[in-house]
Amino acid sequence: MNFTEFRARYERREIIPYPNNVKEKPLLSVLVQTYNHENFIQKCLEGILEQRTDFDFEILLGEDNSTDKTRDICIEYAEKYPKKIRLFLHHPENKIKVLNIITGNFNALYNFYSARGEYIAFCEGDDVWKDPLKLQKQVDVLKQNTHLAFTYHSFIEVNHKEELLPKEFVLEQPAQNISREDLKKLNFHPLLSTMCFRNFGNELPEQMAEVINVDSFLLSLLGNFGEAEFIENIAPSYYKRHEGGMWSGRNKELKLKSKNLTFEALQKYYHYKGEEELNKEFRKEIKNTHRILFLYYLKKFQFLNSFYLMRSLF
Repeated sequence: MNFTEFRARYERREIIPYPNNVKEKPLLSVLVQTYNHENFIQKCLEGILEQRTDFDFEILLGEDNSTDKTRDICIEYAEKYPKKIRLFLHHPENKIKVLNIITGNFNALYNFYSARGEYIAFCEGDDVWKDPLKLQKQVDVLKQNTHLAFTYHSFIEVNHKEELLPKEFVLEQPAQNISREDLKKLNFHPLLSTMCFRNFGNELPEQMAEVINVDSFLLSLLGNFGEAEFIENIAPSYYKRHEGGMWSGRNKELKLKSKNLTFEALQKYYHYKGEEELNKEFRKEIKNTHRILFLYYLKKFQFLNSFYLMRSLF
C-alpha cells in the first residue's frame, strides 16, 4: 500500500501541512506522534532540536487533535523552527479504529509515508532523548554497516514526574545484536523511540494499519531488510509510563487480543510473501494466544467466549 492508496482508504478529511521551509532532502527524518502531551511535548522537542549532527534532519510532528494545549505548543514550535519542523494537524474523522479502539495509526503512518530522509528515527511525544549525539552515532554505524536495518540503544522507564520506576515494573530492553530471523519472528522487541533505521521506501503492507501494535509489525518488517545492532555508548532515553493506560494490568484481555491480531496480520503478510516457515511460526503463536485467552475466559466464567475459541484449539 503506497501513500496515495493509504490516503484514499483512510483520509476522510484532507491534512494540510503547516507552512514550513524545511529542506526537500534531509538525510534523516524524526517522526513524532503526539496526543494530549501538553506537559511533555516541549521536553520531547527540545531533546530532538538539541541533537548535534553533521547532516540535515527534519522533524515530522503529527498532532492528533488533542483536547489539551498540545496543539498550541506544536504550532508555537513549528513557527519558531520553520526550517526544521513539518507540522501535520490531524482530524478526528481520519482516526482508525482497531478492536473498537480509536488508535493513532493514521497519524503514525502518515508521518512514515511523509518522511523524506534516508534514515528514520521515532520519538513519542512524551519521551525524551538525553544524548545530543544520539542521531549522529546511530547514523554513523548504519553508514558503515550496510547489512544493518537499524540500530538501537537503552532507555530508562520513568513516571510522569520523570522518577525512576521500581525494577519489577520496568520493561525489558534487549542489549545485543539481533539477527534477521529473530526480528522477523519478534523474538526481541527494542523500544521504538530508541531505534534509527533505513527508510525502506514508500510501500507498507496494508495489514499494518489494522493492528494496535504497529511497532511490533514494523520490527518484523525491518527484519526483511537486515539485522539490528545495539549501541552501548548512547545515554539512555526517558520512556514514560502512565498509570491506568491502555496496557495497564487490568487490560489483560485487550493485550492478548491485540497480540493475537498482530500475529494474524503477520501470518497473512508472510503467507502472501510465500515465506512458509514464518507463516507456520505465526500460526503457532496465534494458537498459543488463543489457548491463553481460552483459559482467561474460563477463569472469568465467560463461557460463550471460551466456546468460540475452542474450535481453534482442537
